[in-house]
Amino acid sequence: MRMIKTVSSILLLIAVAIAATSSASAECAACSSGNQQEVLNNEWAAFMSGNTTSAAPTLSTTGGLVNPKVSRQNAASLNTKSSESTASVETAEAASETQKTAAENAQKTIADKAASPERSEGFAAVLVPLDQVESFGIILDISPNSTEYIPGSVNIPYTKFLKEGGALKPVSEMAQVLGDAGISENDNVLIYGECQPCGGGPSAATYVYWMMKYLGHNNVKMLDGGIDDWVAAKEPTVAEPRQLPKTTYNATVKSNLMATYEYVQSGEAQIVDARTAEEFNAGAIPGAANIPYDSVLSGKKIKDEAGLADLFSSLSKDRPVVIYTNTGVKASMVWFVLDRMGYDARIYSWQDWQASQPKLGFDLHEVKASPNPANTGDVVQITAIFEEEKKNTNTDAVSAAPTKTGNETVLTVKGCATCGFGSPQGYADLSDTNGVVQIGSKGQTQKSSADSGFKVSAVIKSEAGAQVSSVIMKRVTGDQFAGIWNANVAAGVYSVDIVAATGEVTKTFADALEIQVSSTSKYKNLGK
Repeated sequence: MRMIKTVSSILLLIAVAIAATSSASAECAACSSGNQQEVLNNEWAAFMSGNTTSAAPTLSTTGGLVNPKVSRQNAASLNTKSSESTASVETAEAASETQKTAAENAQKTIADKAASPERSEGFAAVLVPLDQVESFGIILDISPNSTEYIPGSVNIPYTKFLKEGGALKPVSEMAQVLGDAGISENDNVLIYGECQPCGGGPSAATYVYWMMKYLGHNNVKMLDGGIDDWVAAKEPTVAEPRQLPKTTYNATVKSNLMATYEYVQSGEAQIVDARTAEEFNAGAIPGAANIPYDSVLSGKKIKDEAGLADLFSSLSKDRPVVIYTNTGVKASMVWFVLDRMGYDARIYSWQDWQASQPKLGFDLHEVKASPNPANTGDVVQITAIFEEEKKNTNTDAVSAAPTKTGNETVLTVKGCATCGFGSPQGYADLSDTNGVVQIGSKGQTQKSSADSGFKVSAVIKSEAGAQVSSVIMKRVTGDQFAGIWNANVAAGVYSVDIVAATGEVTKTFADALEIQVSSTSKYKNLGK
């Protein structure tokens, strides 16, 4: 029995030595207070007395940290200065956690500043940072086909405000869309979202923001970022939008936010074409300056005023500015920036400009030349006959029998027209009902004002496409115009364009006719 106790004592001493070595290599508030040595002494005394059922707890040590397996309340030896030791440990852990949190916040602040430009007062008044989302009564996601939402968001795809083709719906219909979604004109609304199929970016959000301003909504702002920024900030999302009971939205239209065709034509405003350079070069509103919509963006966010001043330096704040793109959606980004910078800005669309252009309303029915083929030096009469532009009509409609004036819809001239051929002294007298043109001066006093506003010409081009002559054509009768071309040209095949114009509208019927010209002995050296 004595041998067993001796062996046990040796083993215990070895264990104590190992524990002491481990304790010396670690920093611990409990260790530095001397409590651990007291515990070990108590355990040794109990062991030597044979009292193996001591109430002292069994301890495990991990790098000098004392971890009782039973409550400290049952261990008198651990009660001395235990509260101070625990407080020291907890204080150290709290300080460490605080430093960690501070470091994470500092990193997040740096990342946010890198992602978001510094906002001037005008921009900050409307662009809301992510951490202020919860202060809004209505969070409106305008993205089509969203799969995740900021919690509490109402979803109205921006396309619900548009007709097929991209034009805005009537005000009453837009107001109903908002009311059906539970939004009234008095709600505090925060807009966010984008159109991914359109390439992303804030254009859909800025367009709905502009639209709600157009409807007279005062309390509306935009999130300075999108759902991607929200997720990157480790904010929660939900899979379904919020559903609100229907209400009534009462619109008070601010018409000065939308330009009309007449207003654009008036010359009162500066015109900005916000489409791409390629689209602008293919055709634009006369006098427009091209400032592509993506020039106001930094990634998917709108630049701040400091980065935009030079871009709009050519625009005066003393005159209104009209911004247009194909439908006006992407023009809203440029409008938003100009509005925030203090310009009187309005949105327009290229679609409306084209649709509002006056139409000639006719087609070229027939064009002919006589003689054709012709010889070099011949006088060739070119005749063009027009007809009403064909439209989709009811095929069951009854057709009226044609009359002498039945074809004269667009080009009709009431009374007798004056038509000159060849020389300014010659006029066509159409007073004879048989329609035969008589050369003389009888019709001179009957010149119609309609003819002065409608002009037809024939442009003769060589086989290489170069213009060789232009012939002014005069009305002969009804929708028939004629002109004389002196074919003093080299032999070859010449194409003819018929050009009709009224006011600012011009329509060209390209390559409407070919005239074969042969050489004669008299002009055999012409063109060499």
